[in-house]
Amino acid sequence: MTATTMDTLLNVKELKLYYDTPRGPVRAVDGVSFALKEGEALGLVGESGSGKTSLGLALMRLLPKNVHTYTGRVVLEGEDLMALSDEEFRRRVRWRKISMAFQGAMNVLNPVLKVWLQIAEPLLADGVPKAQARARVEELLELVGLARDVADRYPHELSGGMKQRVVIAAALVMNPKLVILDEPTSALDVSIQAQIMNLLKRLKRELGLSYLFVTHDIALASDLCDSMAIVYAGQIVEIGTAEDVLLRPEHPYTQGLLASLPRLHSTRLPSFIPGAPPDLVRPPAGCRFRPRCPKAFKRCTEPPPPLPGHGPDHLVRCWLVERR
Repeated sequence: MTATTMDTLLNVKELKLYYDTPRGPVRAVDGVSFALKEGEALGLVGESGSGKTSLGLALMRLLPKNVHTYTGRVVLEGEDLMALSDEEFRRRVRWRKISMAFQGAMNVLNPVLKVWLQIAEPLLADGVPKAQARARVEELLELVGLARDVADRYPHELSGGMKQRVVIAAALVMNPKLVILDEPTSALDVSIQAQIMNLLKRLKRELGLSYLFVTHDIALASDLCDSMAIVYAGQIVEIGTAEDVLLRPEHPYTQGLLASLPRLHSTRLPSFIPGAPPDLVRPPAGCRFRPRCPKAFKRCTEPPPPLPGHGPDHLVRCWLVERR
């Protein structure tokens, strides 16, 4: 699934990332395609285990040792990153052009290092003088709404919201064009979550950042994202503008996610999607949502291609689209 424009920053085509296991390869990312415009936020929404984080790691090329398959095209600003060696990618792309704010700030930050050293690590590794690196860190701390003296504190001295701001500052230290946000608010209470979301919107507006926002919360994604990609069992099953996906969803999985949300002005109770995501070692034939789908019919045993939805960039991997 893809949409291309003149101002496209990132174009991903048929990206695959399989992990080797004793039972066979796990198809964590299985033929994913999408495009991201400059200054756009794209939400990757789906259940745990759907492959959202693996997609982020594939784009960052932060791969474990048990990789079975890693293929496809990842074109950033016109350059095919898959053609780069690991060393070239590390030196020219990772953190400089694409960075990632990882899930769970408590697990990301080193408890025995001061905050400024952790944020400045890529700069120091590049040979930037300590004083200059320190000044850059203090500038970033102010940008994310923290006092400059936070630089000399240790992670255990910070609240959860402060730690998450530090992680975001670390992702910005090399001025990347694209930031991958992996569940950046999942461990925070609702009030702090709102503060972080407002911070992300401000940074997007002021710095012109592009985001890939990884989340299981479709309502949260709607607060930040211009476009949404609904991820199920390693594949994008629906992608389009936030308006198309939220107001005119066509895939039964997207419809199920939206039906699970509580409504402020409705007597209808939230519903749930029965069953569980499939085993990605042996996914079901045809549509991967078929075993859980209330609308499945005979043709769903064939793999559906991306089919046109409502808008020009709205694509749906579902045979039902042909029947409307």
